[in-house]
Parts: sequence; C-alpha cells; structure tokens
Amino acid sequence: MKIKTFLDLCSGIGGGRLGLEFAGLKSIGYSDTSRLAVRTYRLMHNTEGEPYFYNLKRIKTELLPSYDLLIAGFPCQTFSVIGRKEGFSDDRGQIIFHICRILSETQPKCFLLENVKGLVTHDKGNTLRVILNELRLAGYEVVYKVLTSLDYGVPQMRQRVYFVGVRKDIECDLSEFEWPKPIPIPPLAEYLIDEKLADKERLEILSYYLKNPVNNGKYTVEDIQTFEGKIIDTRMNDLRIYDGRCPTLRAQRDGVLYVKSGEIYQLTGYEALLLQGFPIEYADKVRLEVSDRHLLMQAGNAMTVNVIKLIGESLVRLLE
Repeated sequence: MKIKTFLDLCSGIGGGRLGLEFAGLKSIGYSDTSRLAVRTYRLMHNTEGEPYFYNLKRIKTELLPSYDLLIAGFPCQTFSVIGRKEGFSDDRGQIIFHICRILSETQPKCFLLENVKGLVTHDKGNTLRVILNELRLAGYEVVYKVLTSLDYGVPQMRQRVYFVGVRKDIECDLSEFEWPKPIPIPPLAEYLIDEKLADKERLEILSYYLKNPVNNGKYTVEDIQTFEGKIIDTRMNDLRIYDGRCPTLRAQRDGVLYVKSGEIYQLTGYEALLLQGFPIEYADKVRLEVSDRHLLMQAGNAMTVNVIKLIGESLVRLLE
C-alpha cells in the first residue's frame, strides 16, 4: 500500500511539508491561522492550485480532497515547560481534539504529529494518555517517541515527541515501525554563515548577563571573544556556552550569539532556518522578503525538516 499525498495542518512555514516532500509525498492543502507564517510558507513553497483552509477548527471535512497522511505540529505552548502548562484548559490545547475529529471523519491511512517533549510528562502523564486514547478512538494504532534533531543531520539540540499512527483496518504491524537511526552531526560552522555582527543593544545585554549575580566574575566580553566557534546563549539569568551545537530554537528566542574570528555575531533568522534543516535555496527565497525578527520566530515554531523526512521515509517503507 503506497502513500502519496498529505494534508498539512498547523503548517507554520512548512518544515513538515518540506520533510514529507523530500520523502516523496505531495501536499493537497494546508492550514494555519498565522497570516505572517502563511506568507512565508507561500514564498518558500509552490502552493499554486492548493486549497488553504485557514483555521482547522472550521474545516468541513466533506469538502477535503482525498489524502493519505495527515501531518500537524499542533500548538505546544500549553504543554511546554517554557509556557504556563495549562494543557487542555487553554484553547490552543484543544486543537488536538479537532485534529482527531478530522482524522475520524476523513480516515487517511496514517498520520504524523509533533509536539514538545514536555507533553509526555504534562499533568503526570494524564495529558498523553488522553491524546493517545483520542487518536485510538479515531481509528488508529499509535506509537510515539522523543527524538532530538541533533541526531538527525542538524547541530540543534531540539527535543520533540513524535506520534506515528496507522489506521487500524490496514494490515500492518506498527511495532515494526523503525524510528530513524542517528547520523553524524554536521559542523556547526556550516550553518553560521550570515555573519551579522551583534548590535550595540545585544552586546549591552551580554554585558548585563556577565555582571549579574549568577555570572559575575566568570567572564568578560573580551573573554567571550576568544570562544571561537562557540554559541553563547543568554537565558533567564543564566549564561550558557555551547560547543559544536545550538540550543533549541524557540519562537521567542532572539538572544543567541556566536563567536567567529574574534568577533561576536548574533544568530539570524536565515541561520535559524538552516539549523531547522531548510536548504539554503529555500532560506534564500525569504531572506530579503521577511524581517529577521519574524524569521527567528517562525523558525523557532517550525518542525525540523530532516527529522520529518526520515520519519516519513520510515512510514512509507512500513506501509509498502
């Protein structure tokens, strides 16, 4: 049994779409409520002739074309350790129930969902149990696993939980599904190529972090300038230094710095796209069309292209 097409829900800027296209599948439509993300999506991807469904809560499934796979990186703020962890009490946390409704009413052969690692332990595991039960009630067998993008071809420490489901009436043993095997980490320097010098405001923020009670006396700005090739991350009251890897990109993270040839640079949205697995030719399409601030936010919300490609390929092999 072959899978050829997919429906892209909570599509963001299309990291999931691109991963599945690289796995040989074709999109039949997409849905996202962010006007800015949809603009970037359309700049990056060829959506000519594809329907755009805006809010998936309002999708009338009887109007959907036939498709084989549903993909969605459903909203994660309500489950994240960074957010307030309100879960299902937050309207964004209800999106998973609408996804289950669409699955139940359209019955594609399979699905691929992504969310933050914190979903697994949210509310002492009750949230995960509810979601798995809803997916099974929709007619699917489900497996899930936490993966880190660092293991799959990009030097970013991004941990996410991935759900793979196959319709129960399909003769397929989901226990035989092969999660992608880790591959070597590429050199971080290959991704830090935009070379935007840290502006005065960023350097002042760095200086502030170096002098706060947690970090006072550890380093000076001059010390930081000697950390060749390293990532410098100012987070909460903490200063973190990474070698050969970048911390998880987030929608609100814009304080990541790095050192190159004795100069301090700030991570750009263009570089963030590369760290999410978007090829240079895709990043080039939006580099001058979307503000750096918005690209940083959108990349932080995206799925890692490499991970989705590898999971998609595994799912295709399983069903074939």
